[in-house]
Amino acid sequence: MSASILHHIHGVNGVKYKSTQFVDGLMIIRADLEQAHEICPSCKSTNLQFKGKFERRVQMCPTGDKPCWLYLSMRRRKCIGCANKWRPKPAFISGQRRMIRSFERYIIRLTARMTLTDVSNELGLSWNTVRDIHKEYLKRKYSKPYNFKELYYLGIDEFSIGKNHDYMTIFINLDTAQIIHAVEGRNKEAIIPFIKKLVKKAVNLKAVAMDMSGPYESAMKEFFPFLNIVFDRFHIMKLINEAIDEIRREQQRLYKEAGNDVLKGGRYLLLKNLNTLDSTQTTNLKILLEMNAPLATAHQMKEQFRQFWNQGTRHNAMRFILEWVWSSNETKIPAIARVGRTLLRHSDGLLNYYNHMITNATTEGINNKIETLKRQAYGYRDMEYFKLRLYHLHAQKTELLG
Repeated sequence: MSASILHHIHGVNGVKYKSTQFVDGLMIIRADLEQAHEICPSCKSTNLQFKGKFERRVQMCPTGDKPCWLYLSMRRRKCIGCANKWRPKPAFISGQRRMIRSFERYIIRLTARMTLTDVSNELGLSWNTVRDIHKEYLKRKYSKPYNFKELYYLGIDEFSIGKNHDYMTIFINLDTAQIIHAVEGRNKEAIIPFIKKLVKKAVNLKAVAMDMSGPYESAMKEFFPFLNIVFDRFHIMKLINEAIDEIRREQQRLYKEAGNDVLKGGRYLLLKNLNTLDSTQTTNLKILLEMNAPLATAHQMKEQFRQFWNQGTRHNAMRFILEWVWSSNETKIPAIARVGRTLLRHSDGLLNYYNHMITNATTEGINNKIETLKRQAYGYRDMEYFKLRLYHLHAQKTELLG
């Protein structure tokens, strides 16, 4: 070990290497801080003297499988002119933490592919210490205002952040898959402050993708009256699936009253896309639908509507909607007819897909990552840190393991 290795490997500069010891599984490096040209922080005088020695112990990056510590001997300073006393603060030491800056950078690299608990266990640090280091890094990284001029297509979605029906709304740049804002709540009052900011700064915004949530649609139409709203494919199909599930429960109740439970276990087959079922599941679904006419009709209507996004032009899509809504009314199934009326009321948001060809598919992928973050319990002890993790999700290239 030498001062050169300390400089090139650990980023430790301006020290005189003394010795290396191995004590109780630790690698301990001893060094002296060299005297440097300094000035008094109070009066800027260069007329200084040294007043006694002290030792500071700071952790460095592990060497092999050995935790590595630097025992740095330093001398206190005193200004002869103003009698000010102080201790030197080497630039390679991380503030008040007992570690050097290269060790902090090493911790940050580990958090890209390990959970905070894994990092803390691996390095013998507390969870809060690792969290604080990563939080400070993310605050520095996302301290600059977002460049809203690069925002062309916006996605809005929500997710649950707790067991008490608490929700958070996220705004996503659909082109970059970056969450640009997150706010607790999903009502109009919660999202309006950010939408007002968008009105002033997002001058190139062309369209927004969202579900048919009343508060979201109302807020966007109030502040962006001429902006195209595109209702998301995933949520539209979810609406139809909810109607099918309502029919299934009603039919199952009727069968059960008659002493028959033949529909039990059929929910998965009914709600999955037909083209994702294997041969055995397809056969079982066919048997189930042959047994129940309302479910067969509802399922057929669902599969038909999946063709809406293959119509090619807005004109063809409008004709498709009118025909589907008419058919939904002809089924005489209240749940399906209700979906038809809902889609007709929101037909502009459906047809705008053919103006911009955007969906919230990117958002659904982000939601999967968010669920992983929630399982790792990153956010509930520190909501600010949780939001920073959300803003960083687009840069998370490695798999988030639980």
